[in-house]
Amino acid sequence: MAKDMKTPFLMGSLALGMWPALAQQQAVPADSVRTIVLQEVAVTTKSHSQQQHLQEFYQANRSATTEELIARMPEVSFIRRGSYGMEPTIRAYSPGQVSVMLDGMRLQGACTDKMDPATIYIEPLNLQGIEVQTAGAGSMQAAAIGGSLNMKLAEAELAGAPALSGSVSSGYQSAAQAVLEALRLNYATPTWGLRASGTYRKSQNYRNGKGEKVLYSPYEKANIALNAKYLLEEDLVLKADFIADEGWNIGFPALPMDVGEASARIGSVTLLRENESRRWSRLEARLYANRIAHAMDDSARPDLPVRMDMPGLSRTSGLYVEGSMAPAPNQQLTLRADASSSYLEASMTMYQPGQAPMYMLTWPNNRELQSGVAAQYTLQAGAKTQLQLNSRLQVSRFSVTSAAGRDQLSVFGYGQTRQQFVIPSVSVQASRVLYKKLKGTLSGSFNGRTPSASELYGFYLFSRFDGYDYIGNPALKPEQSLQGELTLSWQEPRLRVQLTGYASRVANYIVGAYEAELSAMTIGAHGVKVYQNEAYALLAGAEASAVYNITAYTQLVSTLRYGYGRSAGGDPLPMVAPLRSVSSLRRYFGDRLWVQGETEMAAAQHRTSARFQEKPTEAFMLWHLRAGYRLETEKKVWELNGGVENLFDAAYREHLDWGQVLRPGRNIFFQASMAF
Repeated sequence: MAKDMKTPFLMGSLALGMWPALAQQQAVPADSVRTIVLQEVAVTTKSHSQQQHLQEFYQANRSATTEELIARMPEVSFIRRGSYGMEPTIRAYSPGQVSVMLDGMRLQGACTDKMDPATIYIEPLNLQGIEVQTAGAGSMQAAAIGGSLNMKLAEAELAGAPALSGSVSSGYQSAAQAVLEALRLNYATPTWGLRASGTYRKSQNYRNGKGEKVLYSPYEKANIALNAKYLLEEDLVLKADFIADEGWNIGFPALPMDVGEASARIGSVTLLRENESRRWSRLEARLYANRIAHAMDDSARPDLPVRMDMPGLSRTSGLYVEGSMAPAPNQQLTLRADASSSYLEASMTMYQPGQAPMYMLTWPNNRELQSGVAAQYTLQAGAKTQLQLNSRLQVSRFSVTSAAGRDQLSVFGYGQTRQQFVIPSVSVQASRVLYKKLKGTLSGSFNGRTPSASELYGFYLFSRFDGYDYIGNPALKPEQSLQGELTLSWQEPRLRVQLTGYASRVANYIVGAYEAELSAMTIGAHGVKVYQNEAYALLAGAEASAVYNITAYTQLVSTLRYGYGRSAGGDPLPMVAPLRSVSSLRRYFGDRLWVQGETEMAAAQHRTSARFQEKPTEAFMLWHLRAGYRLETEKKVWELNGGVENLFDAAYREHLDWGQVLRPGRNIFFQASMAF
C-alpha cells in the first residue's frame, strides 16, 4: 500500500494546496490567516470568481457539518470518537492548546470527556465565515500556543425597501441514512433586518468500508439561530444574536459511554460603529452569555457491571471592546480589551446492583475569571514590505467554589486550589515581496496558555485512548511556546502556490504521568495518571497549497500537510497526523453544470507513542465524485448537488480517530435547495 501511495503524494506535492485567500480581517496579511467565506446562495448572473471556486472547494458536500468544512483546511485536523463531537486541532497542537471562539466570544464545553467542543453547537447556516490563525496571529482574542479558530456569525441584511428573502434545502446521505433539513429567512428594511435559520439533522448507525454497521454511531440534533440588526445612525448598528442547539441520542463508538442530551443557549448584544472618516474607523462592543448542558450515559450499552450517569454544566458570560484606527499614513492599530467568567461542574453517579449509588464530582465546581488586553500594529513600510506586531497580556484566576470539591482534592494533598496565571504573548511578522511574483513572510512568537479545568481539577477522568484514569494537579505551571514560521508564496494571474514551515518549543509541556501508588477507579483501567509539567516538547511541520485556474472553466485546488512532535526524552508525541493531501479538479459546463473529481490521501503513521498506547495507522487513498446543477430564474435559484464519496468503498481510519473505528464506506449523497 505504501508503494502505491508514492505517485499520488508526488502529484499532491506538485499541485501543493489551496490558496488561503479571502482573508478579511483588517491589517492581517493573507499569509497569516486562512478564512472560509460561507456566502449564502443569492440570485445573480455573475460568472464564477476565484473566491466562489474556493468556497465551493470547502462546501463540496452541501450537507456537510461545520466540523467537516473546517477539516478541509490544511492546518486543521479532528480527533474523532464518533460521527458527532469531533475535536479540532491546529497543526500538531492539542485541543487544550488551541483557542476556539464564536465571533470573538468564549465557549466552554460541559463534558469532561471532551465530547462537546464548541464547533458542534454551530451549523454552517449560522455562519458568515470560519477563520483560522496560527501561533501568535491568534493572540488578539485569547491566550493559546497553537493558534485560534474563530467562527464568525452571519448577520441580517438591510435593504432600500422592505424585502423578504431566504432559502430552503433538503439532503440525504446513504452511508448513515442521514437526513438534513434547513431553512433560512431574512426580512430587510432600510433601518432594520431580521435573520432566522433552522437546521435539523438525523443520522443512523453508519456503514464502514467493510460493509459492517458501526454500532453506537447515530445522532440527532436541531439548531435555531436568530440575528437582529438595527441602524441607530448611518454608521452605528445595534445587533443581537441568539442560538439554541439541541442534540440527543448521540453515539460514540470509540468510547464506553454515549450522550443522552447536549444543549447550548448562546446570546449576545453588539454595538458597532464603522466610519473611515472618524479617527477610530471601527469600534465594537459586545456583551455575551452562554449556557451548555451535557449528559453522558451508558443506557444503550449492554451487559455492563456498573451503570453510570455523567452530567456536566458550563456557564460563561463576558464582554469585549475592540477598536481600529490609523495613527499615521500606512499604519493600522487595533486595540482590544476583554473579560469573562466561566463556571464548570460535572459529576458521576455509579449504580451497582445491590449497593447504594456512588456519587462523586469529576469536575469539582470551579470558576475561571479571565481578563486581557491586546494590541495589533501594522506598518506598510514601502510598496514591498509590511511589518506587524501582536501582543497580549492575560490574567486568569481559577478557583474551586464548593467545599465538597476542595475536600475531594485534599485526599491528594492539594490544600491550595486557587491559582492565578499571568500569560504574556508577543509576535512579530515581516512580509516582503522578494522578487516580482515571490513573497516571503517570516514570523516569530512567544505565547502561553493556562492549564484547563481538567488538568487542574479533574477527578478520575477515564481516557479510552490510553486506558488510564486521570487526576488534575492545581500546582501546574502554564505552558510557554517559542515558535518560528516561514511562508513563501508565488502569485500569478492563474496560479498561486504557497509553502509554510514552522517549528515550536513548548516549555512546561503538560502531560499525564503514571502514578504507581494510586489505584484506578474505572473497571479495567491500566492505572492512574496525574497531570504534570515536563521540561519541553518540540513540534514542527509544513503545509503547502496551490490554486491553479487551468482554464476559465477548470480549476485545480490541492493541499498538503505534515506534522512532527517529540518529547524532551525523544519519544514521539501522541495524536500527530501523518503526511496528508487533498486534491480537487472541478470543471464547469457553462453557468449551470459542474463536475468535480477529488482524491484524499494519507500516509501510514508508524511513529507512535508507546507511552500512550497509541496504535499505528495504515495509508489510505479515497476517491470522490461530485456534481451540481444550478438554474436561475427571475426571482429564484434552484440547485441540485450530489455525488459519491469514498467511491471504491475503502476501509480506512484517520490517525486521530480513537478506538481503531473505521470511517464510513461508500456514501451517496444529494441535496436540493431553492433560494428566493
